Amino acid sequence: MSRRSFLMAIGIVLVLVLSIGATLYALLHYEPESYRRAAIEPGETRDKQSAAFLHEFFSFLNSMNTDPDSWYGTFREEQINSYLADQFMRCGLGAKILPEGISEPRITFEPDRLSLAFRYRSRLVNTVVSISARIWLPKVESNVVAVQLDGFWAGALPFTAQWLLERISESARQNGIEVNWYRHEGHPVALLRFQADQARPTLQLTGIKLEAGSITIHGRTSDQRTATVHPEELFRWSSDRPAVKVTFDQKGQLPELPLAFLERH
Repeated sequence: MSRRSFLMAIGIVLVLVLSIGATLYALLHYEPESYRRAAIEPGETRDKQSAAFLHEFFSFLNSMNTDPDSWYGTFREEQINSYLADQFMRCGLGAKILPEGISEPRITFEPDRLSLAFRYRSRLVNTVVSISARIWLPKVESNVVAVQLDGFWAGALPFTAQWLLERISESARQNGIEVNWYRHEGHPVALLRFQADQARPTLQLTGIKLEAGSITIHGRTSDQRTATVHPEELFRWSSDRPAVKVTFDQKGQLPELPLAFLERH
């Protein structure tokens, strides 16, 4: 090979490497349209929507005591996203709940499905992580919410990541929610158990309905003898619980979801 041919080959390789690098950079820094659309700009509208979410949330909690046989709450995505961008961060709750490196969470609702996206920053990466999920209440067990994660994206790049499952588990664990991971049709499925440490749970979830732009949660108070139900009974913050480790089998797969958990309320 002549010197000129060798230099041309080196040049072609460098161009290819730079092109691949630039493409990966662009894909990682891609912001999904749904994530941009869910952003609520600071101002009077966001303040009102954030306040509306808090009003609906505390009315929802109050109904657990005033209407114990059948309580519910409906939350709209613009109200939730306004709260997440505003008071959630200002009151310090975001720093307490969100895992390290995660910020600017936003959510969108579709029939039977939700999309969660957030910005993830580390020393090497600054990207928007998007998760598409289906949610249902299994009929076989009370106070269990099944969440099937149908897709993960970092920017525009699809990926699978054990670290993300462990971060989800860790955040739930610290809020008193037991998490067990399975798989169904090749997708990770989390079974979230509320009040799992109580022999007789005081609250029972009876329905979750996702529609375009909103989510409605139904439930009832199980123990009528209890004069007052406190919201912390459903969520208990604790940093002293054992660390979470998502386990895979020898083939690197999660265990198969028992068929009984596919039947819905």
